[in-house]
Amino acid sequence: MRKILTIAKREYLAGVRTKAFLVSLILMPVMMGGSIGLSALSKKLDDTSEKTYAVVDRSPGGKIAAALEADTVLYNTVIIKDPATGQQIHPALKIEVVPPSDGSDIAIRQQRFELSERSRKNEIEAFIEIGPDIYQTRTDPNPESAEDVQAVRLQSKKPGEGFLGRYLERRINDAVQRERFARENVDPAKLRAIQQPISLKTKGLTTRNAQTGEIEDAADEKRLANFLLPGVLIGLMFMVIMFGASPAMNGVVEEKSQRIAEVLLGSVTPFELMAGKLLGLVGIALTTAAIYFGGGFVAASRYGLTDSITPELMVWFFVFLTMALLIFGSIFIAVGAAAQDVKDTQTLLTPVMFFMVMPMFAIGPILMDPHGKLAVICSLIPTSAPMILVARQSVPPGVPLVQLLGGAAIVALTTVACVWAAGRIFRVGFLMQGKSPKLKDLARWIAKG
Repeated sequence: MRKILTIAKREYLAGVRTKAFLVSLILMPVMMGGSIGLSALSKKLDDTSEKTYAVVDRSPGGKIAAALEADTVLYNTVIIKDPATGQQIHPALKIEVVPPSDGSDIAIRQQRFELSERSRKNEIEAFIEIGPDIYQTRTDPNPESAEDVQAVRLQSKKPGEGFLGRYLERRINDAVQRERFARENVDPAKLRAIQQPISLKTKGLTTRNAQTGEIEDAADEKRLANFLLPGVLIGLMFMVIMFGASPAMNGVVEEKSQRIAEVLLGSVTPFELMAGKLLGLVGIALTTAAIYFGGGFVAASRYGLTDSITPELMVWFFVFLTMALLIFGSIFIAVGAAAQDVKDTQTLLTPVMFFMVMPMFAIGPILMDPHGKLAVICSLIPTSAPMILVARQSVPPGVPLVQLLGGAAIVALTTVACVWAAGRIFRVGFLMQGKSPKLKDLARWIAKG
């Protein structure tokens, strides 16, 4: 045990004293802040120049094109500006009404081609064609089933329309509905008042203040924190695992390729060497997690959002993080011992990475129903249970104690199995040179040693 602790201490100090460790600690917050800043900057750099949309109105009387021209005045004076700052945040709009061609198929296609050519030459942003039967209601309410004569076509050189396209769609819908109301002698204002939707206010659970004893509603900021916290915890756990496991694996590959392995194994057994490296990996990763977790807690406390970060949640986070580090850390170290170079590690790690990222794909449905079947199933899968259980625990009222303890037991057993299997792979692979092993070779090493 003394040799294992000595190796672990050496690996830990060698890891935390490097410049790469300090750079990585600083780089992650900088990258997160940079992404937020880049998103804000991109909004400021959006093209707000005037965009011309050609409108071919084949509807009776051409009323929709006229309505769009009228709406453009309101859009260019009010809607394109930020209500708070008064700055322009959306492109200006110009409507160019194009007389429709005759109704023959050849003429319609010719006009579409001519307008497309104008769009390619950047004379217009896009063009809209309104079908002649747009006011008629369809027997099939599915919009996808509508023929061109009962639809609105928007053709553009861009793959997707942004704010302007969505705005024009709403305005055309309003114009069509007004005409339909008029034809049926229905007062549109009265109908909209009757159809006014209810206001659904989504709130968190009501709680009792521990200090004053008063019953309080959950603040909207705390509800937002409860929504974001599971994703933050999963992201932090994934990042810390990769932060610790990848350098340890690369270090094993380097020691093997430089023939340092023979010297090391002259003083310790293969399992002692692997266990020491694994404990050092866990120490480095937990130090990283503690720094980030502490910084996040301080930031949350400034805004009064620490209610969700309970001591119980913190304990379970570090318990599951430790077990996840032992599972994936031992696998990464075993892969490093088996591989002949860094390229081999990428091949051997492919199935491992699938299990690592699986919680990322399941987090959305699980947060929608933290106690549903999918959440329970993922909580029983050893490789996803650490992240999923922590995420579920952060959502009030948390995970039932039976599921929490059951998931912890399964992960603990898997941890022991992975460390044992990794030790057998490490013992064989660390001294092996030459041909790169395959997955079936690793399975044979585990079975036969």
